[in-house]
Order: sequence, then C-alpha cells, then structure tokens
Amino acid sequence: MADYVPTTDGGLKNWLINLKTDVPKHVTELEITPARLTNITGWCEALLTAMQTADQAKNVWLAASQAKQTQMDTSLAGLRGEIAKWKVTDGMTDAIATELQIVSGSAPFHPETYQAQITVTAFSGYVRIKFTKNGADGINLYSRLKGQIAWKFVSRDTNSPYDDHTPLAVPGQSEVREYQAFGLWGDDQIGIPSDIVSVTFAG
Repeated sequence: MADYVPTTDGGLKNWLINLKTDVPKHVTELEITPARLTNITGWCEALLTAMQTADQAKNVWLAASQAKQTQMDTSLAGLRGEIAKWKVTDGMTDAIATELQIVSGSAPFHPETYQAQITVTAFSGYVRIKFTKNGADGINLYSRLKGQIAWKFVSRDTNSPYDDHTPLAVPGQSEVREYQAFGLWGDDQIGIPSDIVSVTFAG
C-alpha cells in the first residue's frame, strides 16, 4: 500500500481525527499494544492542538493587519489633506517643508513608465507577496496558475506584504502560481506590469 498523509491543513485535521477515533477499534487486527496506542493518540492530539493554536494566532494576526490597514488609510488620508493645505500657505518655505519631511528629494515620478517590483514566498496556508512602492501608492495584484492565459485579480494593497490565502484549485494537489502587479496612483492603475514571478504552493 502506498503511504498517504494529507498535505493541506483541512485534510490533515480530518485525517488526525479519524486516526484518533478509529485506530482504537482495530488494535487487535493491527497488533497495536496499549503503549503504542497511547503514543498514537498523543501524537494526534498534540498535532491537532498545535494546528489549532496556529490557526488562532493567524486569525489574530489577520485581524490586527486589517485594523492596521484601515487606520493607515484613514490617518494618511487626513495627513495628506493637511499637508496639501500647509503647502499653499503664505508662511510655507522650502526650509520648513524639508524640516517636516513633506517633500521628496527623489527623481520625478512618472506614472506612465512606472513598473511595480514584487517577490513571492510560499508558506503553509498562504503565499506572501512583498512589494516596494517607490513613489506609487500601492499595487493591483493578479495571479494565475502556470500554463493559464488569463490573469485573475487578487487584491488592491497599499502596504507590503500582502498574504494571499486563496486555496488550492484542487485540494491536496500542489500547484505553481504566477503573480504580476501594476502600480497604483490614487485609485488608478498605472505604468507597465511587473515581471512575472512564480512559486510552488502546497496549501
């Protein structure tokens, strides 16, 4: 018989619960001693507990990340509005603007030639996409399975990194995903697409 252990968290949880419940019914046929049964049950319970703890921590992190993003959008919108008012006052000088760090010393920003820069890393349960804004406000992120033609919109994000929790197209089957991004300027998609980056995701 071929060995089988699920590769997705959902499949693994069900598998562990099934072992914990059903193995005791077959200790005689499988010649499992009481000591070995204790080990088997303990391994299942310990891993289920660890997975539950990880899920709870992930949910807390996701809630905190969303709260951070919401507050960032609110605070930065308010501050940008204030800064715009400061810049047109009679008392504003280059020295004050420099002191308050509200002007950029970088090269002029050209939305039409802007190219987003992204990197991807696969983790258990999600793919993390990191990006640098370099003057843009954020990115529009797209993905597809390797070999497909059409791109699917994933998310608009203004704060790196973005974690893509899209499940596997076929449960339990690893897939190669491709990602591409465009820059954002306000609500407008700008520039040229980023280089296509790929990653193997196992769920």
